[in-house]
Amino acid sequence: MDINRIKKDVEQSIEEKGEELWGLSRYLWENPEYNFNELKSSRAVSELLERDGFKVVKGICGLDTAFCGEYDSKKPGPHIGFLAEYDAVPGMGHSCGHNLMAAMAVGAGIGVKSVIHRLGGKISVFGTPAEEGGGGKVIMLEKGAFKGLDAAMILHSANETVVNDISYSKTDLIIEYHGKGAHGATWPEEGNSALDPLLHLFQYMNEQRLRWNGRGTILGVITNGGKDPIHIPDFCQAKFTVRSFDKKFKEKILQEFLEAGQFIGAMTGTRFRYEWDGYTYEDIRNNSQLERLLLKNLEDLGEKVMPRRKELGIGCTDVGNLTHVIPALQSYIQVVPGLRGHTKEFEEACGSMAGKRAMLVGAKAMAFTAADLLFSPGTMEKVKQSFSEMRKKYE
Repeated sequence: MDINRIKKDVEQSIEEKGEELWGLSRYLWENPEYNFNELKSSRAVSELLERDGFKVVKGICGLDTAFCGEYDSKKPGPHIGFLAEYDAVPGMGHSCGHNLMAAMAVGAGIGVKSVIHRLGGKISVFGTPAEEGGGGKVIMLEKGAFKGLDAAMILHSANETVVNDISYSKTDLIIEYHGKGAHGATWPEEGNSALDPLLHLFQYMNEQRLRWNGRGTILGVITNGGKDPIHIPDFCQAKFTVRSFDKKFKEKILQEFLEAGQFIGAMTGTRFRYEWDGYTYEDIRNNSQLERLLLKNLEDLGEKVMPRRKELGIGCTDVGNLTHVIPALQSYIQVVPGLRGHTKEFEEACGSMAGKRAMLVGAKAMAFTAADLLFSPGTMEKVKQSFSEMRKKYE
């Protein structure tokens, strides 16, 4: 059995489905849907998989728009997963290119399915809603959707093709202070401002930046600073995001921040309260062996692969949580050079013929990488060993 012959057959299968995949991508692009409400999108993606013979279970993990499409060769071998995102950016349509990413995942699954009976193993395409802040993959991970996977991958639409990735570990929270209201001009001595401790907390945050030395940051905004300047506020609130490229350092400064908040409350005679604002997204830890395989396959497909640069943009992704638990990666495929994501121009590009090209190349590259893993037990073992070494390094 020749891996090059297998990849040619995979490529042919994806090309044959090219127009159908592009039709899916365009449908998603024309019908943007948002966090946990991707009803048309998840249905369109899962139905294409069903038509190609995948066994699809919808509404998994208690999420109406999550699904798993599985195809099992019934022969021994690894279980490889492709992650499909299809939520849009609130108010900005598919300016992050998730329409292309969903079609890439489906195309990769269909391509591998065409040869899997020669290789053995199993593939799954996961419909993962609400990446844009909703934490769909975090919920699915906690509820066991990815249990049994040997490796998983996703290719993100971008302005450069890149195999490695960096992202923040981030925790968002809401902080409140409760004091005592009073008329600030007539009876100020009867009040106890809830704004004062909040301002002290912002001052603490700013004073720590030198000590953190770029290893982490906390950013915040006041969402309720009182109603009228003449009235001493009895309730004030702010939202904060705590971020670092290092999960442990983020946890350290988060704990210090909460302790400072509690201390300031005690010092000012106000009541301090906090709650988490959404799900924590962890720093991404791409599997180095998966990166190596993907790099070769992208270059074989004619892509110019660039190093990961900060200019590409650095954010957070719920894929990061997955990379802490199983061998996985998030990499990038160029749609058009020079355009940043989350812009109107990038949204337009993701519905253009440049988007179609990226979709097909991305689907092939992921499918080739999965074929490498299914073809060679030794290759899969190297991926697992790399994952084990990463866990030891961090934990």
